[in-house]
Amino acid sequence: MHAIAPPSSNPRAETFGYVCHRCRKCCHHQNIQLNPYEVARLARNRGLSTGEFRATWTVKGAGLHLAQTESGACVFLGDEGCTVHSDRPLVCRLYPLGRSFTADGTETFSRAKTHPQSRGEFTRTGTIADFLLAQGAHAFMRAADDYYYWLSAAHKTLDGVSEGKGTNISTDDEDLARDLLDMDAAIARHCVAAAVEEPTDIEARKELHLKILYQELETIKGAQDEGT
Repeated sequence: MHAIAPPSSNPRAETFGYVCHRCRKCCHHQNIQLNPYEVARLARNRGLSTGEFRATWTVKGAGLHLAQTESGACVFLGDEGCTVHSDRPLVCRLYPLGRSFTADGTETFSRAKTHPQSRGEFTRTGTIADFLLAQGAHAFMRAADDYYYWLSAAHKTLDGVSEGKGTNISTDDEDLARDLLDMDAAIARHCVAAAVEEPTDIEARKELHLKILYQELETIKGAQDEGT
């Protein structure tokens, strides 16, 4: 990737336009990373729980990357294009842009190297902001940022725990992390324990999931403090 322009106070104001001509070249041999919100959106699109979706459609069932076919195509690439287009992940919405976001809130954009046979057309009409709006990217960017902040907090918490008990991470720790990142499973456990109904709106479910994740970090911190 190369930067479109030096970072500015408003990188979304940079001139940018792209017209997709549905050649589908960008849908092959791509490492499509997922966060729990994207998994939840795709799972609902397929009529599955997040756990079922992870097991069926992601690499090794981990829920972190979309699987590919033997030819290297995205598992959701059909004869007419993307079969989950309305719920496609952020990286697909942004293409051919890449987006970086740091803990201090700095946002920058870069332009991906496109396939040499791509029929996509770059233009000088519009701005990055216009492109993001047209791609329905805002809810996905908010979710990506929210989970990024949680992941940063989790790293700090777990680094503190590892200092107290060495660097070994047990299978139980890995299973807990896997369960926590499964949005449907985490929400179901929480709502049963709290004797409340699960929210159905996907944005409300994301907010509740993040609340659960932060509560788990507080539990870990509390246990760590008691052990010191």
